[in-house]
This record gives sequence, C-alpha cells and structure tokens, in this order.
Amino acid sequence: MEILALMFWGPLVGTLALTLLIGHLTKRRFRRLALLPLGLLLIPLVEGIHEWRAGGLFRELVPLLWGMIGGAIFLGWLAGWKFCRGKERVP
Repeated sequence: MEILALMFWGPLVGTLALTLLIGHLTKRRFRRLALLPLGLLLIPLVEGIHEWRAGGLFRELVPLLWGMIGGAIFLGWLAGWKFCRGKERVP
C-alpha cells in the first residue's frame, strides 16, 4: 500500500515542484514554458502501451498503474499552474 502511495505522491509532488520552479523563474515572460512538465506524460503513456503489448500475468493492471502515475503528473502540473497563475493576478 505504501508503494502505491509513493507511486502517486512522488510524480505529483515532483511535477508540482518543477512547474512552480519554472513559473517562478519565468514569472510573466515565456508563459508557454509552463507547459514543459506536461512532456513528462509521455513516459507513462509509452510505458503503459509497452506493458500492454508485452502481455503477461497482469496485462490489464500494469497500464492502469501507469495511468495512475500519468494522472498524478497531470494533477501536479495543474496545481502548479494554478498556483503560478494566482500569483500573477496579485499586483
């Protein structure tokens, strides 16, 4: 159970930190760089497809695990993006 929690919270916190760092370094310039952490979504996508095609005992469960990791990456990016956007509105 603890491993599943780490597999969710690790990517979430890592992506959140990376998005906040990019948002802090770029401030109001280069807003499109905030989309850079979304490139990390390619890792679970490729691995999920690879594991599904490889087959095996847990053919259906392993892509779900990679989907959970992808969801954590997306939620971390979304939270970081919202925090950065909230700071921009304050004069």
